[in-house]
Amino acid sequence: MKLPILLLVLCVTAPSAWGWSNHTVGSYLALQELPALRDAPLVAVEPLEQFLAEQYHAVAQLLDEQEQFARQHFAQYPPRPDSLKLPAEPGDNLQKAFLHALRINPRIQLAMVIQPLPGRDLPGREYLKADQVMVEQTLSPWNRQRFILVKPAEQLPPLAVLASAADEPDYGHDINLFSDNPGEVGGLYGFGPQPFGDSRFQYSSQAPFHMGFFHESPVVYAAAGFLQRSWPDWRAYQYLGLARLAFATGHPYWGYRFLGWGLHHIQDLTQPYHAKPLPGAGLASLLLMEGKALAGFDSEKHTAIQRVATRHMEVEKYQSAWLRRLLKAGQPHPMIQAYSDLSEDASYPPYSVDYLREVVSAQSVAESAAFDEAIEQWLATTPQTSDFSTSNQVWRENYDHPQLNRQLLQLLGHFGAHSRIYVRAGLTP
Repeated sequence: MKLPILLLVLCVTAPSAWGWSNHTVGSYLALQELPALRDAPLVAVEPLEQFLAEQYHAVAQLLDEQEQFARQHFAQYPPRPDSLKLPAEPGDNLQKAFLHALRINPRIQLAMVIQPLPGRDLPGREYLKADQVMVEQTLSPWNRQRFILVKPAEQLPPLAVLASAADEPDYGHDINLFSDNPGEVGGLYGFGPQPFGDSRFQYSSQAPFHMGFFHESPVVYAAAGFLQRSWPDWRAYQYLGLARLAFATGHPYWGYRFLGWGLHHIQDLTQPYHAKPLPGAGLASLLLMEGKALAGFDSEKHTAIQRVATRHMEVEKYQSAWLRRLLKAGQPHPMIQAYSDLSEDASYPPYSVDYLREVVSAQSVAESAAFDEAIEQWLATTPQTSDFSTSNQVWRENYDHPQLNRQLLQLLGHFGAHSRIYVRAGLTP
């Protein structure tokens, strides 16, 4: 039974680079009124090598402590090979050794850039092209984004550093890390074969680090145990620890940047399609579908695959395009207010290492069926693409879909609240 279910859940990763599209924009809106950021002093840009050279032994000790904790705490965690441990004394290539010890893609650019909000240009600044910021496999979804080059010692607002960094894990951090992926690190990192993903998309190998199916039926796990092999909560834990270390040792630029990296994984799990393989499908219907597929009648299964992939992609295009329009208009709107609404923050428990799994993911799963249904009703009244009509003329969406919009505003409110809770945890000594 495992193989058919594997084929069924491949659909969840079709647009796996997206988790509410541009994380930077959402982070600006969610965090702009957080006093710990708003009132913080400017921070000086610092190369990674400088932080690592000055804090090498502290970083090595932290990563070893994190590794021991991860082996005991995170389900299905693949232990880090001992060969990746930072050596007792620093070598010639600090950055490569650090990235290997973290088990992230050593080919990432780590460009020193910030992103402005849509509609807010900074005259006279140098902009980098997308291929100077991210690895090749991730370029296409980010063709609208602008990257302003910043230089060492330049003073920046903490919010700009953190919000810009929140988008970075989609720039290649988690691409091609598995043993059956191309590249040189898949055989070194110890993650084994890629558990799920859609090979049509080059960036799909990042899916097990940006999605987490933590609340499925034991029957589903028994048949498809690979669904448990995902680690966004581990990534959030890694980066939170690094952020706290950087702040404590006088490296606030990297404190905010590491915190942004971890924030990305929290935000991804506020998107129901990152937390639930087939929203709206109950266990009985799933098993019936698989039974038909095993009998040779697999059209229903492939229809489900296409349906979920389309809904995931289309709703993110809808939300992203709507938000860009609102920001360029510069007028108050409930969507913009949803990100920054503080009223629900106190209703959540304090942040812990299990917060992403037990709070963020559980909430997304609980709301996934209603979200999926709202998207279905919207798509029934609109062209399949949010950008062009069937006549290839620009089609101007009016964004007048009350049921879908209610779902979006609620979910974006969760995005904002969980973002603030994670950031507060990172900024707490």
